[in-house]
Amino acid sequence: MHKKLILAMIVCLGILSSGCISDGDSTTPVVEIVYMSGCGNMPSALSNDLIDAYIAWQPNVAIAEVAGIGKVISYSKDLPPEGKWQDHPCCVINVSEDFAEDHYDVAKYLTMLFIVSSEYVQENPEVAAQDAAKWIFDNQDLTFGDVVVSSLEVEMASLPTINFTTTPTEEWKEGLYTFVNSLEEIEMISADLVGKTDAEIEDILIHDTLYDDAVAALESQDYLASAPDVDGVIDVNLGYLIADDHDTALFVAAYEWEYFRDEYNVYFEPVQIGPQGTYRLIVNGTVVANIKTIGFNGGSAQMTSLSQGNVDFGLAGAPPVILFRDQGAPVKIICPLMTEGSGVVAPIDAEYDDWEGFVDFIKDSYENGKTVKIGVPMLGSIQDVMLKYSLTEYGIGFES
Repeated sequence: MHKKLILAMIVCLGILSSGCISDGDSTTPVVEIVYMSGCGNMPSALSNDLIDAYIAWQPNVAIAEVAGIGKVISYSKDLPPEGKWQDHPCCVINVSEDFAEDHYDVAKYLTMLFIVSSEYVQENPEVAAQDAAKWIFDNQDLTFGDVVVSSLEVEMASLPTINFTTTPTEEWKEGLYTFVNSLEEIEMISADLVGKTDAEIEDILIHDTLYDDAVAALESQDYLASAPDVDGVIDVNLGYLIADDHDTALFVAAYEWEYFRDEYNVYFEPVQIGPQGTYRLIVNGTVVANIKTIGFNGGSAQMTSLSQGNVDFGLAGAPPVILFRDQGAPVKIICPLMTEGSGVVAPIDAEYDDWEGFVDFIKDSYENGKTVKIGVPMLGSIQDVMLKYSLTEYGIGFES
């Protein structure tokens, strides 16, 4: 990728991260958005009064609830305006355009594996929760002061709030268009996607054949008729988000690999299992790729790495993919990985219990000289976009 393009994207993100959006009227309530390089430290920050609330992906919503640190005042699907974020796109399976072109069959096999591993999560939630607790927490308990919380209990509370699906329905595509339009409204995109029709957005963002070909192969099982037609074993860097339950399909693909071997003959054979692990992607008994999993704190970091040629295939939030694709990054979305799965968390002793009460709290605090601080995982994350859009709906500005 050209260095000028990489620099342009980094500069764009830097400007956005230091900026603010308000109408310049000092009477307009404003919140401070605190970017926290992921979600892992949010529950502790809330319990220590470093922030007044946060919006996070799972399991960091469930952690607060199970530990008695905080309470959910709105899941992402219920954020305003009403109905806008129902079944909203969240994490997606994405691929480098160069990788898809040069190694199409390997990209297809990876897509096949994530399709069936996502189905496994839906059908085996208890096993999926165990795998998530192992991958993210190494099965360790979580301690907050005198409170000790089981990581498995957290995962059992977390996973039911996530809709695991890889089907790119028309409703899901409409959600992508909504994200693009929302980003344009709050001036976070400025190039390739500005002013585009839904059809043009789909053409720019979504790979047009990988998902369909993966589904067709799984249904016909024609890949089992002969050895894969690949030219040697290639190395693949697979990006994912650290400590994110949205990527549970990856966790079960790793830990339940024997199931996928026996049922589909498309699987990860572990060399070093777990986070930052290495695997052999095997199809019908043939090794087609050496897979290295690389964890990132957020989607923007993953997209930067992909833009630099260091990630080939990945799992990341839709908005970071949109933001970078708008600036010309060579990335395409294959299909969803899941939808929903985030929430706004307030202190357990907050006097309000819902979004409306939170808005009143923001306004009252501002009138009394206090700016409410809201923790957000990372600039351009889904949570960042939804929060800003919802605040704007209520006439609340934001700064960072």
